[in-house]
Amino acid sequence: MIFKLTEALLVAVTVISIGAIATAFPQEQPWQKIAPVGESFTVLMPTQAVEASLRIPMNDKDSIRERVYYSLTAGRRYMLASFMKTSPDRVPALSSFDNFMLGIEQSFKGGEKEISKSLTFDRDIPFEKGVARQYHIKLGEYPGIARFIGTDKSFYALMVIGADENDAGVQRFLLSFGLGETNSRADLSGVIVDAPTNAAELERVRAALPPEPWPQTAGPIIGGVINGKAISLSVPKYPKEARKAHDSGQVRVQVLIDEQGAVISAKAIEGPDSLRAVAVSAALQSRFTPTRLMGQPVKVNGVIIYNFVAW
Repeated sequence: MIFKLTEALLVAVTVISIGAIATAFPQEQPWQKIAPVGESFTVLMPTQAVEASLRIPMNDKDSIRERVYYSLTAGRRYMLASFMKTSPDRVPALSSFDNFMLGIEQSFKGGEKEISKSLTFDRDIPFEKGVARQYHIKLGEYPGIARFIGTDKSFYALMVIGADENDAGVQRFLLSFGLGETNSRADLSGVIVDAPTNAAELERVRAALPPEPWPQTAGPIIGGVINGKAISLSVPKYPKEARKAHDSGQVRVQVLIDEQGAVISAKAIEGPDSLRAVAVSAALQSRFTPTRLMGQPVKVNGVIIYNFVAW
């Protein structure tokens, strides 16, 4: 009898303990693994990341275009920017880690003046594949933490605005960063790219609070007619009904090409209605030579021309 009573009490204590733990640590929503196409890093973010192309001032005269990935949740802005290392004659600020940090510090001093910004060195962080430094951020009334990483090929800026270093989400984000193979699969990226179809979501994320240190957007460069820059230009299938009707002519398709040369958005802007759909489909399957500006990969807005001849 005493044994059974003791066993019952033990079970009761165990149930109470488990309940207390569950109350103290409520179940978290699953974080998203971010592995952008063309990048060789992975990181965890609280929500699917939204990509933006920003203009970041690195000194009094020069600014660079870079991809920045955002995730917003619970009053915190998670950000990661990736920079490709280059030679001193192209972009001096991206030629070494020390120069990169000087440029980053300048980017907090220059640019937009709507809010006060500060970046204060905290400490060096051990990083086996390169170097890393941690800083404290202040954007207006919002505190933040930043970690800057340098490798032999790239530089990275990881920031959380709206929380301090002791926040569990901040630590999860910073510690999840890792380097590996370059991702080439869009379905594994966990990123909403800044294509026209995602413009509303991009604007929502960028306009939300907490603020960001680099608010100036940098759209894709204009490439004009880009047929000659194609690595592989997919040939559209002539629709049977259009051929029977002897529909012919030129179809112009406006496309947005990402930093790796893939077409991420296509829209027919001129040509016979019966031929537009197949032209758009072909454009989306084409690939182009990646475009670089000052050594950095950029998006390109251009036009593909398809000529349909009935016979």
